[in-house]
Amino acid sequence: FAKAPDAVKTDWSSFTKGYFLNRKTLVAALLLIDASVPPQQIDLDCANWLGRNNISMTFIFTKCDKRKGRKGNQPDENLRSFLDLIRKYYQAPPPWIMTSSVTGLGRDELLLHMSQLRNYWENY
Repeated sequence: FAKAPDAVKTDWSSFTKGYFLNRKTLVAALLLIDASVPPQQIDLDCANWLGRNNISMTFIFTKCDKRKGRKGNQPDENLRSFLDLIRKYYQAPPPWIMTSSVTGLGRDELLLHMSQLRNYWENY
């Protein structure tokens, strides 16, 4: 999360929420989640807010090739922990894709997913 004064963060939050709530052409949100760290409350809160507002989303787990620190969890452990926590809000978690900009993991899957979302919009 960006380091900025609280007033600026509040402005960003209002703008972002307004965008998601008022954008008639929005098909889905792609929620980027850093898999190299344990689940973050801000990511859980964002996913919960999107779900409460019936905004379709896909979790994009980034940095799936990394691990922070020697004793940190592996990205797949962090991903499982996040999905376990998200079950408090959803009976079944939204779709998710593991990615890495270093290895290219998930690139083709993400591009296909975005193409399918675009096709949905064109037929909407």
